[in-house]
Amino acid sequence: MAASPAVPRRRVPGPLVGVLGLAMAVLVLLTGPLLLFNPWFITVEQARNDVPARLATSQAEVDRVTGAMLCDLLLACDDFGERLDGASQPLLTDAERSHMRDVSRLVRLLVAVWIAAAVLAIALLVVLRRDRRRIGLALLAAGGLVGTLAVILAGVFAVAFDQAFLAFHEVFFPQGNFLFGPDSNLLRLFPEGFWFDASLTAGIAIILTALAVVLAGWRLLRSSPATAA
Repeated sequence: MAASPAVPRRRVPGPLVGVLGLAMAVLVLLTGPLLLFNPWFITVEQARNDVPARLATSQAEVDRVTGAMLCDLLLACDDFGERLDGASQPLLTDAERSHMRDVSRLVRLLVAVWIAAAVLAIALLVVLRRDRRRIGLALLAAGGLVGTLAVILAGVFAVAFDQAFLAFHEVFFPQGNFLFGPDSNLLRLFPEGFWFDASLTAGIAIILTALAVVLAGWRLLRSSPATAA
């Protein structure tokens, strides 16, 4: 009895692989930076940059106010009207609160984009699960591209932080409500040293995430069967 001919594997449409690469690139780009919006990292950096002394209060009070603002930022718990213990006025001025509202909108948009990218990536990984080689290629492309860009940007921020930080604000906050004087409580709460450390930490997080994705892609390529000519 003659053996039945082998059924050729159905080829995965190329656009799906490209969409998977794009979704993974978004995840690599956003995962590390978004993870920095947590009270543990912020507390360490505020203590490191002498924020309690700048505001003439205790670390516990700084943590309380910052935690409430973080809730405002991520979950719209309030309108950034927090006050230090015993103060009659909000810690932030109207202009500072206006800027924080803009920051909140941007961060929540990025969280929504991250969630959408994660759902899309998971769905495509399920659809493409039989094609390990092309998944590996998508992961290599996403991790390699974003990781390379992150290394370049980390170098720029390291040697020209003020200019890069200003350019970042001009791109994402073109309304221009981000310039404050030296007496700004917002700048005391989150001083330049805080943002320098946060920027480098975010860059390192992106690079490490990219390396993990590249490694996963490389392992998938090595374990996938060779494509017949």
